Amino acid sequence: MDAALTAPTAVADYEIVRLLGEGNHGRYYLARPPARLGLSEEYVALKVFGDRVGEQAYERGVRELRAFAAVRSPYLVRVFDAVLEDSFVYAMEYFPLGSLAAPAGPVDRATAVLALEHAARAAHALHEAGLAHGDVKPANVLLAGDAGGTPVGGRLSDLGLARHLSPGSTLTGMGRASSVEFTDPDLLAGARPSRRTEVWALGATIHRVLAGTGLFGELPDTQPLLAIRKVLSGEPVVHAGLAPADAELVRACLAEGSGRLATAEQVADRLAGLPG
Repeated sequence: MDAALTAPTAVADYEIVRLLGEGNHGRYYLARPPARLGLSEEYVALKVFGDRVGEQAYERGVRELRAFAAVRSPYLVRVFDAVLEDSFVYAMEYFPLGSLAAPAGPVDRATAVLALEHAARAAHALHEAGLAHGDVKPANVLLAGDAGGTPVGGRLSDLGLARHLSPGSTLTGMGRASSVEFTDPDLLAGARPSRRTEVWALGATIHRVLAGTGLFGELPDTQPLLAIRKVLSGEPVVHAGLAPADAELVRACLAEGSGRLATAEQVADRLAGLPG
């Protein structure tokens, strides 16, 4: 393994088992939680942000996580803890089946559509509480499983905390461009996250999962500025191979003006009605 990606033995009072992956703003580890939490879970997923933060940024992150944790939805990942260990660290549920972006095994259409529906319902619950998720994408739709490990739906994970930890940061400062594909161009032009922009993100997520490609083709993953330019100078293209009902739903999520679906709940209801 690359030395840069070698997992530490511990972060704060969490025992690190292994590296799970790396995202735009930090790394994810499989960890054993400390006894102080009193959890029945043997493992948690620990997100460690890459940049150092101070006390004020930590407090902003904690406030946002508390608001997230207070939202009642069976389709939101549970957050257990947050600590300041040079950088911001938080612990959440671990889902061994992976995500819609990187599943641990094959995912059939019915499972993918159900996971997308659940993610949309989770986003709606956040919106009803006055929150925006801020980073809706396939990598943040985790696959929930039954006791036998069979996928039974999805959970929306990883609230987009980076903008709260570093309020002056921009998308061009990201290490990767992997979120640009799922970002409403209005946001790239300076709009604030809202129900409307997250409906767009859901549409882009649905398109990537069901079509296997992005609305703007394949963006340069390590060059955020080029990715943003490509999005702002182009138009989203719905893949011709999508089933008609799928394509119609994606277009309804991307539409300009009043043609766009108004809520994430409407997106979820449309997903629930898609043919198998």
